[in-house]
Amino acid sequence: MKKKWVKLVLASSIDGRIAYPEGGKTQLGQSGDRLVLEESLAWSDGILMGGQTLRDHQSICVIKNKKLLKQRTLEGKNKQPIALIASNQIDFPVNWIFFKQPIQKWLIQQQDTKKDIMLPNGFDKKINLKITWRDSLDDLYQKGIARIVLLGGANLISAFLLEDLIDELQITMTPHLLGGNYCWVSSELKNLNTIMNKKNNWTLKESKKLGNNELLIRYFRNNLS
Repeated sequence: MKKKWVKLVLASSIDGRIAYPEGGKTQLGQSGDRLVLEESLAWSDGILMGGQTLRDHQSICVIKNKKLLKQRTLEGKNKQPIALIASNQIDFPVNWIFFKQPIQKWLIQQQDTKKDIMLPNGFDKKINLKITWRDSLDDLYQKGIARIVLLGGANLISAFLLEDLIDELQITMTPHLLGGNYCWVSSELKNLNTIMNKKNNWTLKESKKLGNNELLIRYFRNNLS
């Protein structure tokens, strides 16, 4: 089987923000960012996103590029990776665009015997969240999901960082200064460097201009002690 790999993909302002100060849906990247995002989606088996991010956007990113769709078909994959929504909320409005998108939808939530009886409306599958995300990733791996694109939000990203589960950062720097509190790592996380200890090293693998004054940077996690 393929190696397990978690790739964080996001577009950020110059000052590290991913949303406007008032919150809600924010679209920072332009066409170049969209292409590298779709390339990552085409590489992946699953797209992992938190419930609040879904509530903000009411949809998930899907592959539209015909060449990438054909590539996945030739590789024997479904046209779209599986949408993995991590949320304890189960009553998402089924009239959202998300539930009309041509993609499998799995809900990941903490086990609750009262909610375990029925599959929430609009979802194809429900998975119980394990004690740690590491264990949950092992569970997903057994279900054929090895390559995961992590799209946010900040609390979910922070949880993965705390368990040292992110293998790659793919960040598009956009020509915006937004201010506010919406960074891609939770502002409540004060001791990340201490928690990750000496392993807090990243190796630059790629940097390139995407047009529209956007810059792509890719870092791989250096897990060597």
